[in-house]
Amino acid sequence: MANVLDDRAAIARYDGGGMLEAIPRLAEQLADGWARSRSLELPASHRDPDSVTVLGMGGSAIGADLVRAIFSDRLRVPLVTVRDYDLPAHAGPRTLIVAASHSGATEETLSALAQAISRGCPVAAIGTGGPLMAAARKGALPHLEYAGEAQPRASVGSGVALLAGLLDRAGSLAVSGEEFAEASASVHEMASRCGPSVPTEQNPAKQLAWSLVDRLPVVEAGGFLGPVARRWKTQLNENAKTVAAWEELPEATHNAVVGYAQPETLHERTFVVFLASPDDHPRVALRRSLSIDLLAERQIGHEVVAVGGRGRLAQAFSAIALGDFTSVYLAILYGLDPTPVAAITYVKERLAMADPDAVD
Repeated sequence: MANVLDDRAAIARYDGGGMLEAIPRLAEQLADGWARSRSLELPASHRDPDSVTVLGMGGSAIGADLVRAIFSDRLRVPLVTVRDYDLPAHAGPRTLIVAASHSGATEETLSALAQAISRGCPVAAIGTGGPLMAAARKGALPHLEYAGEAQPRASVGSGVALLAGLLDRAGSLAVSGEEFAEASASVHEMASRCGPSVPTEQNPAKQLAWSLVDRLPVVEAGGFLGPVARRWKTQLNENAKTVAAWEELPEATHNAVVGYAQPETLHERTFVVFLASPDDHPRVALRRSLSIDLLAERQIGHEVVAVGGRGRLAQAFSAIALGDFTSVYLAILYGLDPTPVAAITYVKERLAMADPDAVD
């Protein structure tokens, strides 16, 4: 197993679903999603809303979190992500509702969408097909459809670009195609550094995966990289089939730093990854440094990952690509195919047995 990450035949054997090949395609998703959004025409009811609420779960919801964080300095209205069956009470005729579902059949999203329509909210949809797109076409709702070849978690580029583009068309966000070109370039650059042909000695994702074997990964970041840390956590869950956690700075220095003390038996089995941007607030950078001091005092493994790229969007997707590669390599070190998610399939099947009329 020591050289498995440098054995192309072994990698191909474990990665039967081609998850490694899907990561560089995030770059094409960003470009394609932005281009698709340019042809979207929104009625007056959908433009200049007082707030935006995005309905989504899993890989569809993280796109909204990323848009809110990356463009927080430009978003003209509050953006809320709803991961639930029910629409919040505040949503009304001046709230733009965006239902996002890769499959188009996520039951939580469809449930909240029905409530939004009944309340008379302006509604738009993003997905690859299924009941969501059927409802959008039937109700003449503005919608953006994209190709669904990739797994939902491997389609985050489409989710971010389409949502940002939609909000740009709604007058809630000013964003440019150049930013998406930079983000695409950052994905390609990271893929050139972390692809399977790059040996472990020069490959930061492979090195990080080795650091995480048989350990509890905790990912910390501040500002616009906060949702990226969450993305790392969920990719570690789904690709590497491992428990993981994420923390957001500066909040983590108000609670999580205390929790690293116990249980002492976990000190050797915990590894903390800090995502660091040159654009981090200086006080966040200081809090990260102080957190590292406390981890070192307890001899808890940790590493700072410096995120590069021109602009927040490019930096975020550089970090996303690195996290995706790391999670897949960790799966291979565990001797697993990163693509199947048997536990999620089990949950969906049992839900369908409990209520055959529900979809997910």
